[in-house]
Amino acid sequence: MGMSALARRMARWLWWWMLWFMRRPWMKRLQRGSSSLFPERMREQAAQSMVRQNRFARRIGLPMLIVSFNLLLASCALTICFMSALRLYESGVLTVPDEIRERVEH
Repeated sequence: MGMSALARRMARWLWWWMLWFMRRPWMKRLQRGSSSLFPERMREQAAQSMVRQNRFARRIGLPMLIVSFNLLLASCALTICFMSALRLYESGVLTVPDEIRERVEH
């Protein structure tokens, strides 16, 4: 399984859980109740804004999660490669052999 496939699987898993939580009755009540935090004249606009935000999140959320997980996995892979190379250098495995060093210096 490639890194992109792993990122896609992780993103889909997280997206499923996010949607599951957003569909719970207590979460829906919390969202609807949040409009009461606004003044009376702005409540309708706030409710419409929340609907637009939810629509945008459903459309762009999963692709954004996939890109984020790809970046996370790439960062982890680069960090592991760098730390491995540093460890090999410090242990002496990646040193230049003396015969090659002598040829280069002369």
